[in-house]
Amino acid sequence: MNNNGSVPSSSKLNLLSTLSYYANNGIRLFVQDKPLSPEQTVRTVMESGKSYMADYIEDDRGLLSEIRFDRVDDL
Repeated sequence: MNNNGSVPSSSKLNLLSTLSYYANNGIRLFVQDKPLSPEQTVRTVMESGKSYMADYIEDDRGLLSEIRFDRVDDL
């Protein structure tokens, strides 16, 4: 984050590029169990002011099939 609390646009573009690549290769994206597009995912996880953790889910062959972002509440 910047000093003003916003996420640099280069970080957003990097994440969008990465998630778009995955989505275009059949990897499903979820935020809090809701399927979202790469654009919606970036907007949610980077602009909400909340912390998220990505879980990488494999199929039964051991190949990546989903990326799930879950909000991490402060302890």
